[in-house]
Order: sequence, then C-alpha cells, then structure tokens
Amino acid sequence: MYRHLLSIIFMSIALVGRADPHLELKIVTENFPPYNFQVEGKAHGMSTEVVKAMLDHANIQADIDFYPWPRAYRTAQVKPNALIYSIARIPERETMFEWIGDIAPYRTSFYKLKENTDLNINSLDDARVYRIGVSQEDAIKTYLENRGFEKLVVANADQFVVRMLIYGRMDLIAYDEASLPFQVKASGFDLNLIERVFRIEGLSEKLYVAMHPQSDPVLVQTLKNSLEAIKLNGTYRAIEAQYFPD
Repeated sequence: MYRHLLSIIFMSIALVGRADPHLELKIVTENFPPYNFQVEGKAHGMSTEVVKAMLDHANIQADIDFYPWPRAYRTAQVKPNALIYSIARIPERETMFEWIGDIAPYRTSFYKLKENTDLNINSLDDARVYRIGVSQEDAIKTYLENRGFEKLVVANADQFVVRMLIYGRMDLIAYDEASLPFQVKASGFDLNLIERVFRIEGLSEKLYVAMHPQSDPVLVQTLKNSLEAIKLNGTYRAIEAQYFPD
C-alpha cells in the first residue's frame, strides 16, 4: 500500500511543471557498450534504454548524437540544455554539471597482461609505480591524476588504450569491467590475454545522466522526476535485468 501511494505521489509530481515538449534538448554520448552504442545508426545499450524511457515518461523527443568522448564531454560543458550519458560522478565533476540521476551500475579495475606474472597489486598505492593507460577526458584519468598518479599514458580512444597494453607500451590499464570485453574484441584481441588485478573502489558505483548547469530548470526537474518515476514503476529494474541479471 505504501509503495503504491509513493508511486502515485511521484507520478503526480512529474506531471507538475512539465517542460515544454518542443524545447530543444541536445543529447550526446559515446560508443561505450554495453551502456551506449550504435547498431546501424540507432542508439542501443542499457543507459540508452533508461534515457529513452525517461524521455518517454517526460513526453520529450530528442535525437541522440554519438561523438568521441572528449567532444561529447565538451558539448555538455558549454551548451545549455545539453544532456550527457553515461558519465561517472566523481568529486572533481560535482559542480560542473547538473546531475539528473544514476542510470547504470559501474565497476572500474586495473588490468594487466596475464603473462606478466611479476606484476601484483593489493592496493591503489601499489599501482603508482606502473605506467597506466587511460582515456582522454575520462573520469578515471581525472581521479588518478588528482591522487598523485604521475605515470599515466593518455590515449584519445578506448581501443588505443587496449592496444597499448597488448603491445607492451604500458603496464596496466584502468577500465570499466562490463565494457572491457567489448573493447578488447573491437580491438581484435583475445580477452584471455588480459587479467583483472585490482578494483578501484572509488570509481565503482554508478554511471549517471547529467546536464549543463545552466540548463532550463523546469526541464531539469522534469527529467529528474521522470527518472525517479521509471525507477518506482519497475521500468528501470526491467532494463537493468536484461544487461546485468545478477
């Protein structure tokens, strides 16, 4: 009874102050399976499905544009009413965006070549002495930089990070656990060559949808209400179960 009443309250809130459905909303993301990716020009993935469900509930129509992550990230920083997903929420980014809410689970770990048996890590500090591959404008890069990591090797695309590890140009890579198998396959390599060695707990929680901080406040609140509503009515959990059944 309580859950049903709570659902009605949230659904009612979502209908109050609903944003103009014709308001121009710019949505940007990157190819980052299984969260967001394209198949024959159409957007797919867990995060994409959650964003679409949120927009449907809000009665807002908008196209989803796929860019390299640095361009998507810059767009959301400079363009009001720009929405970006899937983005990690770290302290360094807190005031840079208006955070709509979380849309997917997220786990980040260090990986090494399996044949490199001399490399062992039992803490975050243990990794400081190694060359670590990261992507440009990525939360992992920012997180490690601000914690004193000085041997980061920055690539402008995720697949380049994987290739540099395989070719021995770095000792470790830091990457999302769910997405790594897709990136390794896209790079043309066997996942069995790589081994997870340590999870970075400070980068392991949720991925988010966020907006430019000067976006229309009614639009922002409408999207927040709609995201909360699809979590209450079971839509979010049904989408999550398709991609993360455990």
